[in-house]
Amino acid sequence: MNLFKSQPFLILLVFTVSRLVAADVSIRTMVDKNPVGLNDRFVYTIEVSGESTSLPRPVYPSFEGFSVLSGPNTSTNIQYVNGAMTSSNSYSFYLMPQKEGTFMIPSVSIDEGGETISSNSVEIKVVKGSAPANAGKSALQNKEDADIKGDNLYLKTEVDKKSVYQNEQIIVAYKLYFRVSVRSYNPEKIPANPGFWTEEFQLGSQPTVNTEIINGVNYQVATLRQVALFPTRSGQLTVEPMVISVDAVVKRQRRSRSLFDDFFDDPFGRTVKKSITSQAVTINVKPLPLANKPSDFEGTVGNYRMDISADKTELKANEAVSLRLNINGQGNMKLLNAPKVNLPSDMEVYEPKEKTNVTRENNRIGGSKEIEYVIVPRFAGEYRIDPVTFSFFDPQKRTYQRATTRGITLNILPGDKTDASLLAGSSLSKQEITLLGKDIRYIKETFEYYPSGRKLYTNWLYLLSYLIPLIALLLAWRYQVYQNKLRGNVRLARQRKAGRVAAKHLAVARKMLKSNHKEDFYRATTDALQGFVCDKLDMQLSDFNLVEVSKLLEKSRMSQEDIAEYVTCLQESDFQRYAGSGMDTVEMKSFYTRVSNIMTGMEKSI
Repeated sequence: MNLFKSQPFLILLVFTVSRLVAADVSIRTMVDKNPVGLNDRFVYTIEVSGESTSLPRPVYPSFEGFSVLSGPNTSTNIQYVNGAMTSSNSYSFYLMPQKEGTFMIPSVSIDEGGETISSNSVEIKVVKGSAPANAGKSALQNKEDADIKGDNLYLKTEVDKKSVYQNEQIIVAYKLYFRVSVRSYNPEKIPANPGFWTEEFQLGSQPTVNTEIINGVNYQVATLRQVALFPTRSGQLTVEPMVISVDAVVKRQRRSRSLFDDFFDDPFGRTVKKSITSQAVTINVKPLPLANKPSDFEGTVGNYRMDISADKTELKANEAVSLRLNINGQGNMKLLNAPKVNLPSDMEVYEPKEKTNVTRENNRIGGSKEIEYVIVPRFAGEYRIDPVTFSFFDPQKRTYQRATTRGITLNILPGDKTDASLLAGSSLSKQEITLLGKDIRYIKETFEYYPSGRKLYTNWLYLLSYLIPLIALLLAWRYQVYQNKLRGNVRLARQRKAGRVAAKHLAVARKMLKSNHKEDFYRATTDALQGFVCDKLDMQLSDFNLVEVSKLLEKSRMSQEDIAEYVTCLQESDFQRYAGSGMDTVEMKSFYTRVSNIMTGMEKSI
């Protein structure tokens, strides 16, 4: 091979490899707080990560407006996940502002394979003031509590859009942003979101934690709940906030203000419970346009496709054929009204069967709806089923769309001669057709006679035949009175049915226990514990609060021990459901027994 001719290929190969290597390396910068006080120090960190342990060293920026107290302090982190290695090098600087104002720490760059890769720049706001150095024990306590206040720990309601059409889906995510250690969380109030149809996304038993840099500060982010909302009316609607309680770990700070404080801080800290609430979000819901609105439009919004098929197109008269209409796409499949299929009048049509399948893929709600028609042609000939049309509003295109299927031709051959002669020109119903051949009954030739003079009223069976209807009538009257009483008293109806509803939840929990589905097991126990108390106390689930429930239970005949056991079981069930169960099967069986026992005692006390 001519070496000169191969040089362009080698140059291209080296350039391609260098680009691939550079693509595996990333760099970012962050600070531990923003804004900062004039007399406060903060940490500025440069992080270089990639799939190699030989990562390039960054060129440090100029820290104009800041005093460098220490740095760079270097640390290395190597991880192996599913056989793939990732590593990162961190370079930290302890800085202190020199004056008030807004300062920009410029981006940092590295050279990898001949390509320059740059990080983000960080804007720091320096404000006047700082916590006093010798404020005593109360000041240290306030400083520790300050770690879980403000921007260090908060809950955010994120929506993908704030202006939509009626019935257009909105994706809502409730995200926890934190820069402190969070041990667990417990939902205190789940948003009801009136005016919306809600579809829940399944996020798993333990939320996935990612990282985001906001205003130069690195946060850990966990998505706690994600739903799709479909506004059912136009106007200004509100996405309600979510309320959770969080167990956060706060480090105990020493009183000295030394450069080496971080090396001597208490590594354990203390656990602080904090209740946090996300913000409410207002959604502007626009009515669907009246211009060019199809006459067959029934309010469906989304993007859909439709087709139709028959299991056979040639058959004999009086044989059944299955006609399937399938609609699939993105939107609220549960509220989708199936279009009308115009079938020939001389075909017998059975009640259609609908099957709805909802999918939750790529953060969108969609799926399919299948409508099956079973039809029986009674006469031979060629029949044409016209195309089916379906109108919907596409919010992306902001126009009404129409989906149309193809037409289907059925070739009906002459059926059995006997059936044809029986059915030709008749107007028999389906039930009458079923009885054909069974409507002739032969005369009995033998009889059973009773002796003359026999007195039937002396037979106890004869007397019982009169008493049974009277007893049945009395029982029916009592049952009707009871049902009327329940219908007129919703509270009483809920209280009477509370035990049966809770037993159904416990039955589901027992089934999940046998199949070792831990998340579903704890969801069922939570539903049983919460639902039973809500029904007994005539309380809505959205108003359920352990503090108020405990006060109401104290007014009943329940003992303090039983109330404490109920609260413990509910908290443990919620914790295992959301934080991920570490229990084995034996512990789950023991927990199921505890839940069953406490609910049996509550049934007698409330």
